[in-house]
Amino acid sequence: MIAPLRRAFASAWLVLPAVCVCSAQLAAQPAPQIPIRTLAPSTAVSKDSVGPVLAVRALSNGTVLVNDLASRRVLLFDATLAQSKVVIDTIGGSGPDAPRKIQLPSATLIRYLGDSTLYPDRAAQSLWVLDVNGKVARVMSIPRPADIGMIAQGGESGIPGLDGKGRLVYHGQFASRPPIRDPERPWLPPIPVQIDSSPIVRADFDTRKIDTLMLLKLNFGAPFKALEVDNDGNVIMRMYVNLLGVDDQFATLSDGTAAVLSVHDYHIEWTDPDGTRRSTPKMPFDWRTLTEADKHRMMDSVRPELDRRNNVRPITINTPNGPRTGRQQFEFLPLDKFGDFEQPIQTGALMADRDARLWILPRTSLSAKDGLLYDVINRKGEIEQRVQFPKNVALAGFGEKGVVYVVRLDGRRGVLERTTVK
Repeated sequence: MIAPLRRAFASAWLVLPAVCVCSAQLAAQPAPQIPIRTLAPSTAVSKDSVGPVLAVRALSNGTVLVNDLASRRVLLFDATLAQSKVVIDTIGGSGPDAPRKIQLPSATLIRYLGDSTLYPDRAAQSLWVLDVNGKVARVMSIPRPADIGMIAQGGESGIPGLDGKGRLVYHGQFASRPPIRDPERPWLPPIPVQIDSSPIVRADFDTRKIDTLMLLKLNFGAPFKALEVDNDGNVIMRMYVNLLGVDDQFATLSDGTAAVLSVHDYHIEWTDPDGTRRSTPKMPFDWRTLTEADKHRMMDSVRPELDRRNNVRPITINTPNGPRTGRQQFEFLPLDKFGDFEQPIQTGALMADRDARLWILPRTSLSAKDGLLYDVINRKGEIEQRVQFPKNVALAGFGEKGVVYVVRLDGRRGVLERTTVK
């Protein structure tokens, strides 16, 4: 059978949760007065264009490594952003200044010791250590090679980081549960068993040990509905699709603190560098009620893709009565199972700056005007400020001393800019 979907089709904000938001727990809260700040005029603007999704690594000499995933390349910009060169791509080349070729691009740039940077090599299940010039100084193995996909994925899996002892903190592989088989009809496809959490782990490069710091709640999957066998012996596995919800989101702060944002009620679970686990209260949020019309619009927007999935050619199943067909059929959850509120964030909406703060991009905010409005969260779990971005400008990354890198988009391409919050 076709493997159950982990994400709803290809939309960044459409995932398949098994659990819906309960309206009784999300009563509207009056928002306290939180200062809203804006960006200062940019002090540097790139000439080379970049895509909409970036990973940025600012170095101490002012140069900036930028992982431009849409273009399948990593660039090194000079301190003015006026000049850039490709240091990694899928083409490569010959000569000392040629880009290093990567078979499978990764989405992350991980701040390592000093000015060195880790770049995941998914094909070799290892980490490239880039020097200040973007050159591969050496290659490191990771304690559990199977985790390379989660480390390289970024966004959806969270941004890995280092704790105070140089150990890598990242979203580890979730342990799947064995599917359920029918002992009387072993030819039938197994019924998937959905899990509800995955680990945030810490890997020690010296001892090769991995320990679990905390658990992250998963709201993904195509929840199983029923396994049917028609009169001719053909098999249909029916799966639900729920368009609300994302997994809880993860980031590593610059001081090594691991933070998990609960999308259920907008609060944060923390594991400090010394191993202390703590939870901070719910943060104020402008919850948006979903009407039936809203839910129908959401379903209509992805119905063509759902229909396409349902028309995938069946596979052949060998049964005691000869070959039969097997296929998956997806359908939307009933409206009363959707939940009553729009989810607060989308996948990949959590980033950490260089001052041990989280930046969260909510999906709804009554204060937003024209551009994106980010919540900036301190280690106490408080929204200390909101930052209003101009139209068509999105957060790309951070530098030291309050430096913010943004991408100013014109369609699917844009320019990288350096600025601060004023």
